[in-house]
Amino acid sequence: MKKTKTISTLLLSMLFGLSWTVKAQSSQTMQSRIQSMTKEMNPEKNVISLHNIIREYKLDSLKNAEDIDMLKGQVAISFLKAGAFPKFEAYIGLISNKFNQTSYLNLAVAELLDAKANIAYAQVLAKRTVQLYDSYKDDPSARPGNFPLEDWNRFMRMAAYPYYETYAEILHANGDDKTALLFEEKALKDLNLEDAGTSSVALYTRLLASQGQEDKAYEILLKMTRVGKSNLNMNLQFRSLCVNKMGTERAVIFLDSIQKNISNTYKIEVAKKMITNLEAPGFSLSDLNGKRVTLASLKGKVVVLDFWATWCNPCIASMPAMEKISKAHPEVVFLFVATREEGKAAEQRVKSYIKQHKFPLNVLMDRPSDQHPKVFQVASAYKIDGIPAKIVIDAKGKLRFSTIGYSTDTELINELEAMIAIAGAQ
Repeated sequence: MKKTKTISTLLLSMLFGLSWTVKAQSSQTMQSRIQSMTKEMNPEKNVISLHNIIREYKLDSLKNAEDIDMLKGQVAISFLKAGAFPKFEAYIGLISNKFNQTSYLNLAVAELLDAKANIAYAQVLAKRTVQLYDSYKDDPSARPGNFPLEDWNRFMRMAAYPYYETYAEILHANGDDKTALLFEEKALKDLNLEDAGTSSVALYTRLLASQGQEDKAYEILLKMTRVGKSNLNMNLQFRSLCVNKMGTERAVIFLDSIQKNISNTYKIEVAKKMITNLEAPGFSLSDLNGKRVTLASLKGKVVVLDFWATWCNPCIASMPAMEKISKAHPEVVFLFVATREEGKAAEQRVKSYIKQHKFPLNVLMDRPSDQHPKVFQVASAYKIDGIPAKIVIDAKGKLRFSTIGYSTDTELINELEAMIAIAGAQ
């Protein structure tokens, strides 16, 4: 549900970015105050902050209605997180604009699903979200007066995706795949499947197959697989559909031929990005047991560095694919460099993550610079300006590839497979 929460937050931030009516400097200060409310654990303190901000910035109930809605929404979410549902309902009810109300309702659903708590209540809220959205999405009077029509129409199209899909996910989790499919199709109606995200396509094809539409699910998965835009769950489903369609032996041959074509394409494209004649910066870091690991000691082996952090959602999302490829290549050294973990409890945070998820292995702790606490030594040496980041070093100690970001499991695996093959041939 991280995706749903991210989209809901994006919608809200875009909405209020267009609607601030106080002076620019004051607006920035107010946004900082509201941001602080999202981190406050005590909802009653957020109630005080709400009243203080309204008073200090002289917010008018009509002129600054959007700003006040956002404040009330933040208070509502803080009560939800505290399990005080009646107060959550009370503050949601105080939000004047219906679009703002649905945005915070959907955000509330995402919070409950992330916490894996009160799923029945989450379904009630998700159903209310889509019902409220359907009630105003074609109603011109729902648009705030200071909101440009073009922007409003764009928001309405964007909102359909997280609202309908959240409800579809919950219905699927509760076994109502027939209704879930109806809402998932509503969610994807105006989207190109290649742009929808792998989790959405995976849900859609599962629902299609559950309702006897295996051929449609197969065609979608075939297309996504051929362009390398599938995740591990989609790959498993596609393999199963292939076996059902053509038998195990033919399915294996067919899947292997697709993978060979993909691998050849990736090798050609990846080869264009290879770095030449650059020595990989040396490092000496401790693993979680206190053992020192140096790059110099690994000469003669291909080394993959994965720069990650416990707070980085894309880093965490890429871990299943990294686990799969690391197991497929025991001859390659995979080192997971935990970086940008700030504070005294950094190492303990990483250890807790490893204990809970039992992966990644071979974790090294990057250390902040003595002069600049926010600059981490090895990440800085490798010029890492975003995470997750993957570095591939050949057996001679030459830096061959450097990539940033994560899109899908299949893209990550295919890209790294190509990089490892090329680096191993140097």
